[in-house]
Amino acid sequence: MGEILSALTGIITRVVDVLLSPFGSHRAAGLIVFSMITGAALTLLYRALADEAAIRRTREIFKARVLEMRLYPDDMVLIFRALGGAIAAQGSYLRVAAKPILIVALIAVPLFIQVEARYARSPLAPGSNTIVTARLKNGLDVLAVPSAITYPGSDDIRSVRAPAAREVSWRLRATDGRKPVELTVYDQKYRFDLCSQTDNRAIGRERRSRSVMGGLTEIGLPRIGNDSPLEAVSVAYPSASYTVFGARMSWLLVFALGTLVGASIPAMLLRVAL
Repeated sequence: MGEILSALTGIITRVVDVLLSPFGSHRAAGLIVFSMITGAALTLLYRALADEAAIRRTREIFKARVLEMRLYPDDMVLIFRALGGAIAAQGSYLRVAAKPILIVALIAVPLFIQVEARYARSPLAPGSNTIVTARLKNGLDVLAVPSAITYPGSDDIRSVRAPAAREVSWRLRATDGRKPVELTVYDQKYRFDLCSQTDNRAIGRERRSRSVMGGLTEIGLPRIGNDSPLEAVSVAYPSASYTVFGARMSWLLVFALGTLVGASIPAMLLRVAL
């Protein structure tokens, strides 16, 4: 299951890389445009899947039942009858809209994960420090396990070991660009890129070996083999924020607003029934 998810996520990641490549180092622009495209695409997908005539019909029935309750405020029999009709109309709406909503949600989840992996953290500034942490599998003695790390431009990188947490940590000074880090434990090598290049690609922050959903949610770091002594690898990156129209916002707020704007355009032009 993990390998299938990793392969699927790899395909999605490459497609999103291509879509965002024109924005180069302009991360805020990439986030805004991708959010708007996502909102518009999901709205169009919903329109293609939904039975809009049935949705409009159930909405009109619901409005009529609510209006009926307002027209006869003193007749309890009619009020309860109208209330029952309104509840039944809502049930019919859920039956009609549930399938397209579920499909859209299933497609939206990996897109959201892609955005989070790219924009929730900032690349390292060249010359800044970060911490790479390796957690070993249960039963291994952190103090006795031979481990080392190499990174271009860094010599004599010393480790800090935490036996209780089964973790080994190294401090690295970032160089410009995406440079390879090679982590060696028991002669088994794990390689990944340290990101200090401003672009719109995924920033790999964590990877776990036993996470079933890790292939879907943990983007940017390669998969850890089942026979590896590593249980997890993490890299510390700073949190990111973005300036939009002079206001500093979190990536999540920018994504939410961009998706809303993108969804509203086809919804208004095509009068999509929601």
